[in-house]
Amino acid sequence: MTLDEYLKEFAEGNDSNFGSFYLATKKAVYHIALGVLRDRALAEDVMQNTYMKVLANASSYRAGTKAAAWIARIAKNEALNLKKRRMRENPVDEREEEHLFGTAHPDDYGLLTDVARRVLSEDEFTVLMLAAADGYKRREIAAMLKMPLPTVTWKYHQALAKMRRALEGGKA
Repeated sequence: MTLDEYLKEFAEGNDSNFGSFYLATKKAVYHIALGVLRDRALAEDVMQNTYMKVLANASSYRAGTKAAAWIARIAKNEALNLKKRRMRENPVDEREEEHLFGTAHPDDYGLLTDVARRVLSEDEFTVLMLAAADGYKRREIAAMLKMPLPTVTWKYHQALAKMRRALEGGKA
């Protein structure tokens, strides 16, 4: 099924194929949220909120208008909203007390993701994760993030260069 077909089913009240839809979109949603928030647990919270919004608003999606971009926009908006709310709070650095926050065990990409979160800008991180970890083509990323293709390509190459410098021990 295509994402458009899933969304049509959801709009009709049938969410029996949600598991397949989730598997098809989860990496992109996660990496978009992680790019904004730089926190795995918060990115997972945003994923949950994103999927709740997708189900609740599937009827407002116009078929044929790039479902992946529509879902990515919801994820990014949810992440930005959470980031704004959290800015009003006193933050605690999870790296200081990793055992308390459950962050001592890195995600699937381990230390590379941790390095990327530290040295890359939000956009660079999101573009790199969508391309390298999720396998999206740069034109697909451009559509998802509503960025010009040359900008996505430039951010991708900048991210790679910064990661290379950071991993070689130089300054990013």
